[in-house]
Amino acid sequence: GGAARGGALAVLGTLALTALRNAQARPSAQQQADAGGLGVEPHEITALASPAAEKLMVRAMISAAKADGQVDQAEMQKIAGKIGDDGVTAEEKAFVMSELAAPVDIDALAAEARGPAQAAEVYAASLIAIDIDSEAERAYLRRLADALRLDPATVAQLHQMTGAPAA
Repeated sequence: GGAARGGALAVLGTLALTALRNAQARPSAQQQADAGGLGVEPHEITALASPAAEKLMVRAMISAAKADGQVDQAEMQKIAGKIGDDGVTAEEKAFVMSELAAPVDIDALAAEARGPAQAAEVYAASLIAIDIDSEAERAYLRRLADALRLDPATVAQLHQMTGAPAA
């Protein structure tokens, strides 16, 4: 439901903002003035919890789950069944099924991130969605970090904060 989704977005947004803050070596005076020293603009913070951000995080999670080629037709049906059981609308279920069937497109996914905070949020959602246990998943995460233009310090912070092994 909406409250659960809002809570999940809040967690992802907090992870993203904390990682960005922790990764900044010596923020400039302008960065300190922006969003309380986080180096992000106020509109970026608002964008982290928008309906568009919610869709983007779902897309990020699905794309990451497909990184190792393990999401087959049976898994798609299981996911669709779980979605139906959780009070999700038919439109939301169709969106998820469409994303599951679509090819992985890291560049298109990264292009939707609006600023560094949302880029970090996309990466965090991807980390949470998978167990990094294959070279394909590690390669996917490296490509995603590059496409999102995340600096190595932010990526390392996100891995550390989520307990995910380094990619």
